[in-house]
Amino acid sequence: MFCFQRSFGLPTEIVTVEQFRALITAPETIRKVKEAREALARGDKNAYDNKKKSLPFVIFIATYEEWDKKFENKLTGDVTFKKGSWRSQQHCKLNGLCVIDFDHVEGDVRQVWEEAYAKLSDEDKARILFVYVTPSGHGLKVVFMADANVGNLIDNQIVFSKKLGLNPDEACKDASRGAFLTTSEDIIFIDEEKLITYENEEFGKKYNDEYHAGRSQPTINVAKNSADSADMAAVESAGENQPALSAGDGDNLRIAELLTYNGMPLLSIIAAWWKKRSTSSDEVSRHEASVVLARDLYIMTDRDKAKTLALLMVQPWVQDMIAERGEDVKRTVDNAADYVTAQENDNAKKGKAWLPKISKEMKAVLEPSEPTVNSPLPLEGAGEADDVYSQLPLDKWAEELQEMAEFYPCMKELFVNVHPHKLPAVLFSSAALFGTLMTRAWYHFWFAPKIVRRLNYCIFIIGDPGAGKHMIEEFYKQIADPMIQADSCLIDAVNRYKEGRTERTTSTKAQKGEALKRPAVGIRVHPARTATGEFIRHMNAAIETIDGKPLNLHMFSFDSELDNVTKNNKGGDWKDREILELKAFHNEEDGQMYANQESVTGMFNVYWNFIYTGTPYALHRKVNQRNFGTGMSTRLAVIPLPDKGKVERYQEVIEGSEETLKKWAYRLDKVAGEIPIEPLNDETYEWQTDKMEIAEFNGDKADRMLLKRIPYYGIGISLPFILMRHWDEWQEHHTLSMDETDKRFCRVVMDIQYQSQKFFFGEMAFNYFADQNKEFVQRRRTTRYDECFRQLPEEFNTQQFKDSFGTSDSATSRALKRLKEDGVIKKVSYGVYRKILKELP
Repeated sequence: MFCFQRSFGLPTEIVTVEQFRALITAPETIRKVKEAREALARGDKNAYDNKKKSLPFVIFIATYEEWDKKFENKLTGDVTFKKGSWRSQQHCKLNGLCVIDFDHVEGDVRQVWEEAYAKLSDEDKARILFVYVTPSGHGLKVVFMADANVGNLIDNQIVFSKKLGLNPDEACKDASRGAFLTTSEDIIFIDEEKLITYENEEFGKKYNDEYHAGRSQPTINVAKNSADSADMAAVESAGENQPALSAGDGDNLRIAELLTYNGMPLLSIIAAWWKKRSTSSDEVSRHEASVVLARDLYIMTDRDKAKTLALLMVQPWVQDMIAERGEDVKRTVDNAADYVTAQENDNAKKGKAWLPKISKEMKAVLEPSEPTVNSPLPLEGAGEADDVYSQLPLDKWAEELQEMAEFYPCMKELFVNVHPHKLPAVLFSSAALFGTLMTRAWYHFWFAPKIVRRLNYCIFIIGDPGAGKHMIEEFYKQIADPMIQADSCLIDAVNRYKEGRTERTTSTKAQKGEALKRPAVGIRVHPARTATGEFIRHMNAAIETIDGKPLNLHMFSFDSELDNVTKNNKGGDWKDREILELKAFHNEEDGQMYANQESVTGMFNVYWNFIYTGTPYALHRKVNQRNFGTGMSTRLAVIPLPDKGKVERYQEVIEGSEETLKKWAYRLDKVAGEIPIEPLNDETYEWQTDKMEIAEFNGDKADRMLLKRIPYYGIGISLPFILMRHWDEWQEHHTLSMDETDKRFCRVVMDIQYQSQKFFFGEMAFNYFADQNKEFVQRRRTTRYDECFRQLPEEFNTQQFKDSFGTSDSATSRALKRLKEDGVIKKVSYGVYRKILKELP
C-alpha cells in the first residue's frame, strides 16, 4: 500500500485502485500537465513550478502512522493538536517500494528507458512495478520492489541505477519524499494490482527505526562513475553492518560551525534570530522565515550560496520542513541570490549604487537595542499599551510593504511621507481605485471557476479623528481622475435635461419645442446623496461591449465620512442601501417594480465599488452585534489607520509623483478582457485551505466565516500592482508570468485582511455563533412509538413487535413493511427482522 496527499496541508490517505485511476485520468490533471509543459517550453520556470505543484502528489515508498501534529497560533498563543496520518519521516511505515528519479534525461525519454531496461536481468525486470514520464516531459520515475539485503532506499536506488546505467537524483533519500503524477498517457509500464497492494513487511521491520531516527543516508560506498563488474559485486554484497557515510548533513554542520560574521558565530546569530522571530506576536511561517533568512545569510557570507545552503540545512526547523513536505532549500537559496542580484541591477539601471542590506529583523539581533545618550526617551504615559492598534503586526506589514515598493510601480509614490503603520490603508484604498478602473477586465476564481468574476471592492479605512484620512481623499482625486473626467460631460447632459424640464413649466415658447428625452447616461461616481432610482438608471446605462459581449462598468462611491453615508442611508430616496452594498460584492441580482413612473422596472445585477473612511464609532454604527448576521462584515475589507507620525514641515518629494499615478490610472482604465491569474488561484487556495483546516480542527465557526472571502481580496488588491509590474508582457502577449514576489505580495495582502478582520469583527463573530447556539437548541422529544421500538431486541419476530407496540395483525404488517421500506429494519427470514438503526429517525 502507498498513500497520497490532497494538498500539502492535509494528512495522507491510502490510495485505492479507483482513486489512482481517477488521479491520472482527471481532465484537470491532463490540462495542468499540458500547461506545465507549455510553460517549460517557453522558459517560464515559475509558471511550470506552479502547475507542477498542483498535480496529484503521491508517496509510493511508505504510509504513515497516526500522530498528533502540533498547530500553534503565535498571535493568541493557542496550541492545538490534530490527529492524522501526517507525512513525516519520524512516523513512516516503509512498504518496501523504492522510487528512482531520473531528471533531465537527454534525448527521447522512452527510447532511453528501453535501452536501459534491456540491460536488466529477467529477475530485476520483474521487480519493476511502475515507470512513467515526469511532468516536465524530460525525466523518468521508476517504482520498483526494494531488496532488504542490498540496503535502505538510497542504497537500492544506487544499485538499481547502476544496473540501468542511468544517474539518479540522490536527493530522494528520505521516507517523506513524494512524487507528482502525470497522466495515463505518460505511463510506460504499470503492474497496477501489485503496485497498489504491495507490502514487504520484512523491509519495514529492518529499516523503519533507522528512518524514524533520521538515518536515511547511504550505507554503502560506491564510486558513481565506476560500473565494472567488480564494483557491482561489491555493491550487491554490501550489508547493513557497514558504517554509514556522511551524506551531506555532517558536511553542512562542519561548514556551518566554522562560519562567523563580524567575529560572531553565525549559528549563534541564527539561533537568536529564530528565537526572536518565533516568540513574536506574529504567526510564524517557516517557509517565509527561510526566505528572509536566506537573503540575509547570502549577504552576510559575501554572496556564497554553498555557505548559505549549509547554514540553512542544519537548522532543525528547516529539516522539519524537508521531512514533512520535501522543502527545496537549494531553490530557496537560489531565489535569494536572484533577489539580491535583481535589486542591484534595478538600481544600476537607475544610476544608483546599491549596497546589500540585511533585514531589520537581523539588524535587531546584531545591534544592541539599549537607549544611548543621544536617543530620545519616551514620554511618561505614552507607551504602546494605550494604542489599541498595537495588537496588530504593524511593523511586520510595514517592512514587507516597503520591500514590495521596490518591485511595484506607483508604490513609492503612494508611500512617500506616510507613516509605516499607515501603509496597509494606503495600499488597500489605492488598489481598490486602480482595480475599479480595470472594470472592463475579469478573471476566473478557483471556487466555481465557470463564473466570470469582477474586481469588486468594499473598503472601509478606519482611524481615530485626526489620523490622516484626508490623504486617502487626495489619492482618490488623483487615481479616479479617468472616471471623474468621463462623468463630467454626462453630468452636464443631465443638468441640461433638468433645466429644460424646468423651462417647460415657466416658458410658453419652451413648451412648443420638441419633446425632451431623458439622456441615458452611465455616470459612475456617486456621492452619498444619490437617489436609488438615479443610481440604478446610471448603472444600467454604463455598459460597454468587450470581446463582443456587453459588460457592466462598476459604479463607484467615495466618502471621507462614513457617518455621512450611514446617515443618508436612514431615509429618503437612498433608503435600504445596505441591500445593494451586500449584493455588490458578488455582483448579485436585484430588481424593482414600483408604480412610480420615474423608476426603472426590471431586474439588474449590482456593480458597485466603494471606499469610505471613518472612525471606530462610525464603523460600530454601520456594523454592530445587532446586524452582524447580514454578512456585511465578511464582504468588507476594514483596514486600520493608526494615528501615528507627525507633520513634517519639509516633506520628501518624488518628482512627478502625481503624474505617475495619473499615467498608470489612465493605462489601467484601458485594460479589458480576461486576466490569467492561475498562480494567484493556487496561492489563495493553499492559504485558505491551511487556515480553514486549523479553524475546522478548533471547531471555530467564527474564524471559518471571516476566512471565506479573504482570497477575493488577495487577488483584488494585488492584481492591479502585479499587472503594472508586468505591463510590457501584458501589452504584448496578454499574459502575466507571476513569480515568487507576486505570490508573496498576495499572501501579505491576505494576512493584512485576515488579521484586520479578526481585530475589528472577531469578538462579534464569536458572540454571533454563541448567541445562535443558545437560541436554536432543539428539544429532544421521546415519543411512545420511539420507546416501543427501542425496547425491541436487535433481532425480533412479528409476535415480539405486536407485544411491544400492542398492535393488531394488520397494523403490525403495515408497520413492518413501512419500517423495512424506510431502511430502519431488514428481513432476516420469514417473520424475523433485524434493526438497521438503533433509534427511529
